[in-house]
Amino acid sequence: MRVLREWWSSDIDYAWVANYHRAHAYLRTAPYLIAGACFLIAAKTTADIMTSLSSREADGPWWVFVVGTVVSVALGVVWARGHFLTREWSLRFVMIADVTIAAVLLALPPSQIVVMSAALLVTVGNYANAFHGVRVFVCHELLALGIALCLFARLLVGTSVPVSAAVSTLVTVLVILFAASSLNHFFFTALRDDAARAFYDQLTGLRNRRGLLVDVEAMLRSARLVQGTDATVVSAVCLDLDAFKSVNDRFGHTIGDDVLRSAAARIGRVSFDAVSARIGGEEFLVVVAGDETRGPSVARALLHAIHRDDDATPISASIGVASLPLTQARGDTAVLLNSLLDRADAAMYEAKRQGGNRVSVADPGTDGVGGLRQEGLSL
Repeated sequence: MRVLREWWSSDIDYAWVANYHRAHAYLRTAPYLIAGACFLIAAKTTADIMTSLSSREADGPWWVFVVGTVVSVALGVVWARGHFLTREWSLRFVMIADVTIAAVLLALPPSQIVVMSAALLVTVGNYANAFHGVRVFVCHELLALGIALCLFARLLVGTSVPVSAAVSTLVTVLVILFAASSLNHFFFTALRDDAARAFYDQLTGLRNRRGLLVDVEAMLRSARLVQGTDATVVSAVCLDLDAFKSVNDRFGHTIGDDVLRSAAARIGRVSFDAVSARIGGEEFLVVVAGDETRGPSVARALLHAIHRDDDATPISASIGVASLPLTQARGDTAVLLNSLLDRADAAMYEAKRQGGNRVSVADPGTDGVGGLRQEGLSL
């Protein structure tokens, strides 16, 4: 029961899955493959229109096939742009695709081929499995089961097909719909969980360097699309815990790990709308996009959040900030991130040389210590 509860309560970070696809060249083709599937379904419904209009035995309303074709083409055009949908529209896509396929199948005259055509729902199930996880996948599978049983019942009542042949057709469809899909579901769920863990630091739960790069790429892409580039600034906030080695020496590594987890939790609360990561032993990085005051503002908030006098093991931080206009943030994201990190790291070490527990900001466009200014934020 525990395994079942964990499986049912598991969730998927849709944004992470979409970003993961964007970060891999062969996975970036997924929107085009989905578009191709939509166009193929549109081709099938077009053929159903011709059958409905030309066959005397066809009793399905032709307008259902027309609507199905239009919807399929529209969905294909949306995906053919090569962009991943938002989570809300992705869920709508699953529902629209399921309803469209179901309506077309139920409008067709009953036959064994129609029952077999319920296997088309596997494509939607695979998408739901990949991008939305267990709850959406189970809802889709229940709908697919209901449609398959309904088509089977129409086959028994409305045709002279032998019961044994009808049952054999249904069993074949159920194997396609459930055996293969369920196997894929559990297999890819395990793979996805392992892949997600590879992007996060196991101790603190923040991103590691690999996860940082993927999510910064997504953040910059969103900033360019939503905020524009004229006044947007990308800032790197580098944070290093002061005298952390003494914590390990005095209290042991178990307490040191607790301090790291506590600091990470506070960083996550302050920078909930940014990209935060643990990039070294006691070193963290927060990347934000906004106006020119956004980076220093986050740094000041982090400074006050990290240090608390009532902690069992009080800790402080030295923080460095470096910024770059989004208009200059072109080319390889890894190169940009390394450049910002080098400048923020230099600013952080200057704050540490000044006694720690303070923020140091690198002037825009400067490298090294010469362009640093102190914020005077020591507590």
